[in-house]
Amino acid sequence: MQKAQLTSAQRGYSLVAGAVAHALFSVGWLMLGFVALGGGLTLLLGGTANGVSGLFGDVPVVADFIRNTSSVIGTVIIVIAIVALLLVALAAFASIFLLARGAVRKPWQITFQSLGIVALLDVPLFVAYLTIAAQATDSAVGGAVLLGPVVGVVGSAVVGALVWWWMAWSRRGSASRFAGVTATASATAVAPQQKSSAAGDTGTTHSK
Repeated sequence: MQKAQLTSAQRGYSLVAGAVAHALFSVGWLMLGFVALGGGLTLLLGGTANGVSGLFGDVPVVADFIRNTSSVIGTVIIVIAIVALLLVALAAFASIFLLARGAVRKPWQITFQSLGIVALLDVPLFVAYLTIAAQATDSAVGGAVLLGPVVGVVGSAVVGALVWWWMAWSRRGSASRFAGVTATASATAVAPQQKSSAAGDTGTTHSK
């Protein structure tokens, strides 16, 4: 069965939805990675604090410092996790809204399938973005810190636009092969009615 072609509005909205949604999602996804890393660090510091308390029971300052540091890191991790989840949810909402605004078929399926694809792609893409930033500035640290976020956002927008457009294209509906025949039949049916109506009006005029 022949597939329908995307309209210019559907194509444009799918590209914009992908760029916006993936830019937001990639930031939230990266923050969730930091949350996982920070959670492991918190557990490590908690265990270290307990170990220090056992080894240096007569030096409570050291144990208190490590314990307080672990508590602060835990609070920061919770805040980052909340912000990350909000960004992911906002990315999904923006995608669904823009796709529906552009009359793209199945905006929910396109959104979550695209998010699943970019979630897998983002891991190697993050490394690629940092590498590009470092090579562009000839500084492994300065480039990754200063230029890395810019390259990441731009790259995520481009990749997202392509992925969302691809999913919108794969989800497009089937073209009706009878659309032209139906239109022709309708026009043919209307024409005799108009002629008979005109003939009736002429006969009425003559009889008067």
